[in-house]
Amino acid sequence: MDRIEVLAKLIEHEPLVRWTAVATAGLAWLSIAWLSPLPLLAAVLLVASVFGVRRRRGEQLGARPDDEFDLF
Repeated sequence: MDRIEVLAKLIEHEPLVRWTAVATAGLAWLSIAWLSPLPLLAAVLLVASVFGVRRRRGEQLGARPDDEFDLF
């Protein structure tokens, strides 16, 4: 296994590592945006455009319901 695959599995299975990775990415993003607000604006516009395109296409954000799991 590559180091990337090991890290990806670790982030996927360990909540503390996942939250640490998210906090580190957020801190790095804010420190870059502190120097220049252009990356902050570009990231917000990118996320908003992806959200708008997915919503217009009708794709659901999140997990899809499992049709085989029915309690009734």
